[in-house]
This record gives sequence, C-alpha cells and structure tokens, in this order.
Amino acid sequence: MCSRAWILAALLAAATGAGAQDYPIRPVRLYHGFTPGGPVDIIARLIAAQLSERFNQPVVVEGKPGAGGTVGANFVAKSDPDGYSLFLMASGHATAPGLYKALPYDAVNDFTMVSMLARSPFAIATRPGSGINSIQELVQKARAEPGRIDVGTGGVGSGMHLVSAIFQARLGIAFNHVPYKGGNAPVLALISGEVPIIFSSVAGITPQVESGKMKLLALTSKQRFGPLKEVPTVAETVLPGFDALAWYALAGPKKLPAPVLGKLNEATIAAVKRPEIADKLYAQGAEPWSTTPKEAQDFLAGEVARWTKAIRDEKIPPQD
Repeated sequence: MCSRAWILAALLAAATGAGAQDYPIRPVRLYHGFTPGGPVDIIARLIAAQLSERFNQPVVVEGKPGAGGTVGANFVAKSDPDGYSLFLMASGHATAPGLYKALPYDAVNDFTMVSMLARSPFAIATRPGSGINSIQELVQKARAEPGRIDVGTGGVGSGMHLVSAIFQARLGIAFNHVPYKGGNAPVLALISGEVPIIFSSVAGITPQVESGKMKLLALTSKQRFGPLKEVPTVAETVLPGFDALAWYALAGPKKLPAPVLGKLNEATIAAVKRPEIADKLYAQGAEPWSTTPKEAQDFLAGEVARWTKAIRDEKIPPQD
C-alpha cells in the first residue's frame, strides 16, 4: 500500500507540474476590489488585454468592491493557487492592515507577487494667488505658523492623508488637516478658496493645472515624474530621500507554482514595456514599473510595515 501511495503521489505531482508548464489552458480571471471605471479597473483592463493576447486565452476582469478593496483581496487570497485567479493590487492594500481592526487574510504572506505594474506620485498643490510659490515657502510658512495652514485631502486614512502625515512628521511641522470625502472634493475646495493647499493624486489634478487653476509645488516621488519633468520633487527640495507613491501590482494567492509565476512575470514585463501601454498609463497619471517577483514581494512587505507604523503614529482609529 505504501508503494502504491508513493507511486500515486508521484504521478499526481507530475501531472500538476505538466499542467503548470502548459498554463494557461482555460480563461483566467483578474480580480480587483473596486467599482468599474476607476483607475484600478482601467489598469486591470489594460493588463488583462495584454495577457490575453500573450496567452491566447481570455483574461476577464471582475471587480469585487467593498471595504476599501479588502473584499477583492480576501477573495483572491482564498482562491486556488493555480494561476486562474489573479489580483490587481493597489497601494491601499498596504494601508489596510493599519486601518482595519482585523483582516481575514495576511496582506503579505497570503499573496504571491508577480510584478509591480505602475506607480504614481502624489502632488502637493496650491492655487495661483495663494502667496505660496514653492514647496520651500510652504515649509517655512508651516514652521512660522504651526497648525494654522489648512491642508485638504481625500479623507482620514486616504493615501493623500497618510502621505501628508509622513511629510509633516519627517519635517517636524504641523498642518491643520481638512478631510474631504473622495479625491475630487479637495480639488474643488482648493479652486474655490476653501483651503490653500491640498495633497492629491496626479491624475486628479492634471486638467486643473493645465488650465491654470492650480499650481503644483512638488511631487512625492524620489525622481521626477515622466510627463511633469518641470515639477520638483520633495526629495530634491526639502526632504532628501523622501519617496511616497501610489502603486499597482499583479499578484496571485500564496504558493503560486513557480512555472506559472515565471510565465506571468515574463508576460507582465513584456506588456508594461510596450510603448502604447506606457502612453495609456501616463494618461492615468502613472508610469510603467516592472520588477521580479521577489522585488515586488519585498516592496509589499516594506510598504505594509511603513504604512502600519504611520497610521499608528498618526493615531488614526482602526475601522471595523
């Protein structure tokens, strides 16, 4: 019996390995945790089309919105690790462990990272006539008037809020945080004069900057951002080494087979390097970014640790 069991196990392992080598032999589903039409959904569909073309199999995008993207994350974390359920992960995935009292999954260890896909800096912006003409002037004014400069973000716990919190902590300054509901509300508040400064996504303010209604003071990426090379970074002006990004990545459940992971990584890197995909990402306020699986896994672990600490330091109450 033992001999038969061993032979059966060996045959099963060989069959499983062959299946992984032939991957994919049926349609793949790419899940995310948000509603259709948003930046995560748009980027998911860009990548899905490329993978579908590469593998000659349909890659179907499906959103499972709810609880800040954690519903979709939990669904993929509990899926079979066969490569047929993938996850378009966004940077909010790394803040969820600090923002929620408990999660039904481990944000790092329950996922196999395939590759990073794209990244986008946050923007610090003002309006013409605010009297603040540079990021250096903003910091000087904040030091002279601690807690008196109103700064708008997309809400407590949003990426914009957390980046502003780290920015203040690193510089030893304090703003008066004015949280709005959603990313577009602070943009409108800035234009109308409700607040003099906002932290925002690049995609959310580009039209207003181009029309002259807003002025960019700095971006939060370490290097200057492709379409906005004229805008200085926080790192080169007031905080050397500062780097805070919104990002997107492709992932699967933990224990994704190595042959499947290798095929997915190779296909993803090829997709992200295509000029037409880069152009479409730039139109969404993001730039292409591809990595090895290990680089992506290490980056995710670092982001979860970083933002969990920032949320605790900011004393943001955890949500149910």
